[in-house]
Amino acid sequence: MYQLIITEFLKLKRQSIIWIGIIAVFIAAILAALQSNSNDGSVTYEVFYNNVIWNNFSLAFPFMIVLIGGYLINREYTDQTLKTMLTVPVSFRKMLIGKMMAIGILTLVFGVASFIFSIFLSSIFGFEGYSVPILLKALYQITVIGFCNYLAVLPIIAYFSRKKDRFFTGVGFAFFYGFCGIFVAGRNLTDFYPITSGLGLVHYTNVDTTAYNPIIGISSLILMVVLTFLIIISFPNYEKVMAGPENKKKEARKTKQV
Repeated sequence: MYQLIITEFLKLKRQSIIWIGIIAVFIAAILAALQSNSNDGSVTYEVFYNNVIWNNFSLAFPFMIVLIGGYLINREYTDQTLKTMLTVPVSFRKMLIGKMMAIGILTLVFGVASFIFSIFLSSIFGFEGYSVPILLKALYQITVIGFCNYLAVLPIIAYFSRKKDRFFTGVGFAFFYGFCGIFVAGRNLTDFYPITSGLGLVHYTNVDTTAYNPIIGISSLILMVVLTFLIIISFPNYEKVMAGPENKKKEARKTKQV
């Protein structure tokens, strides 16, 4: 599995789609800076990075994670590399798990990038209130909530990776899924909704809410992981996966001949 993950990162070095993730994270931070700057009075860094977290889970991270994850898996279909797996002892399911683990690590990297952007933009906009505890808290909350978003969208990546080019539908669904978090956060459903369950785990304080229930939040994310596992084990073998496109080509040839 370690070699599979390393291989995925070597592939990522040749992919420009990773820049979409960087841009999405930066735009979320820019929007947070503008939102914070529009408030009357002085704005502290803590208020600003809380707005960054809000934009990350509601706009940037869910769709970005599904887009990158779905794209990486879809390349195996479009590049016809699944056929080469017949000659190596790697199962289709194991390959998917390796890719998803690589995406999880990449999500943590995007979380750190979001934290760095928050410091950079905070210095530009003149937000005050820096301290070592606040910075460590910001790094912790931004990265953990980002990773929770990753766990929340895992079933979407797995389900829409069953067929070629289906991940585009998953990206649209993930954006809607994350956007709905705006209406859930700060209400009694925060811990139940997978996208927002991470808010309770890190004790996010930028919304008016009743006391969080971390047990429910953790259970919500565990359910997403279990659902992903069930989707993966229900996948057909890659011989059957590739049989569909091949059969369609054969039928098209027969139709032309007739």
